[in-house]
Amino acid sequence: MKQIISDSQGLFEAEVLKALFDNMAELSLRYAVLRNYEDLPNRIGARDIDIVVHPEDLRAACELVVRIAFEKGLRMANHYADERLTQFALVRRNAMGEIHQIKIDFFIRSEVYGIETMSAVVMLRDLRQFNGVPVVADTVLLLDKWLFHLMVGRPLHAKYDVFFASIARAEAAALICILTRALPSARAEELVGELALGRGSKLVLSLPERSRALSRLWTAQGVSALSNSVRFLGFRLRDLLRPHGVFMSVSGPDGSGKTTVINLVIAQLRIIYGDDLVEYAHFRPNLLPRIAEVVKKILAVEKVDKNYDQPYRGVPSGSIGSMVRLGYYWLDYFIGYLCGVWPVIQKRKIILFDRYYYDMVVDSLRCRILLSKSVLRLVGCLLPLPKYAFFIKVDHNEIYRRKQELTLKRITMLNSQYVNLVERGWLIEVDNNGVPEKASAEIVNHIVAQRHLQSLRRLE
Repeated sequence: MKQIISDSQGLFEAEVLKALFDNMAELSLRYAVLRNYEDLPNRIGARDIDIVVHPEDLRAACELVVRIAFEKGLRMANHYADERLTQFALVRRNAMGEIHQIKIDFFIRSEVYGIETMSAVVMLRDLRQFNGVPVVADTVLLLDKWLFHLMVGRPLHAKYDVFFASIARAEAAALICILTRALPSARAEELVGELALGRGSKLVLSLPERSRALSRLWTAQGVSALSNSVRFLGFRLRDLLRPHGVFMSVSGPDGSGKTTVINLVIAQLRIIYGDDLVEYAHFRPNLLPRIAEVVKKILAVEKVDKNYDQPYRGVPSGSIGSMVRLGYYWLDYFIGYLCGVWPVIQKRKIILFDRYYYDMVVDSLRCRILLSKSVLRLVGCLLPLPKYAFFIKVDHNEIYRRKQELTLKRITMLNSQYVNLVERGWLIEVDNNGVPEKASAEIVNHIVAQRHLQSLRRLE
């Protein structure tokens, strides 16, 4: 099955890549593939395809991607743009429900902290043809990665040592010429010499060296230096105030098949966005410890109840105790969002919670809180809540058949409370009375459809 899916994805990539390269050539766009071109034009061979495009041709390149998406029935699961990079993630499902995806990144320069290290004009010189596809010169491929690592004070990965050494030996003069824009000639020659000996992963510039190098590069930009820096800071501020990632949750009573659906959703999101861009969390951020742990430390209690198989084992607190508990959990959700969730979505990642504050509103007895639903909802209005919050709905009789720890009456009540939040616009209902694959696909399709609409608005 894996091979069939792989072949299907390969055919999809070949179809999109052919349309992309054929149309870019027809439009006479100035571009070249930056790296991972060995399998082109049939496969990307990596998580995404990086293409250097002349700034004057960027708009036409973006319009072309949008046109290809519409012609081939693709959704834009992601579109992101800043001062140097424009990203597209195109997605569709085939008749079998399998996800096909391709990620396209357009670069208009190589830079560090908004300071240009190589312009598109430089990067598009001395192009080579690989199976009919223009690719950048080896020196550009090397410098794009090496200059960034040098300027941020990080060594190259050892896997590049042999390959970069061969380029450095063959193109030493060209590398030194570009490197002297940032460093003194003697130091540039020394670094290229070490690189040619296969020691790239050992080369790191000191902080004073990096500061002087960045200052020289910034000055070399001339009158555009200030505007480039302002644009860089502007985009960083935008990403800080309006993170591009996805904050989502999935709720439902025990026995609704929630865990199975969540696992399927995570697997599909990782296909679309990347394995390292999807994170999982449970119920609350847990920046603050469990109340039982706090009580144990304060009152020197020897044992903490961790019998999670019986969530209703504790006696609900009184009014004051319930308010204290609610305040404690509210603090964890609020501070936890700022310190745990926000940093994740700022990195353009997805964080998925298995249960969230909604489940506390619906089933507060689980947390030993005995307060009215109106109070719980009011407190929830003061929290940063997920952008996408789903409720997994299953018939109460089916849940009782699966999980007889709860009475049929209580299951019916829980379902009605979740539906109440759906009607209030807090949750999105997803039917899971059928197979979990269908429910998970509905969740993923909803997110992709919303991101597609957001992408279109940004592109406008």
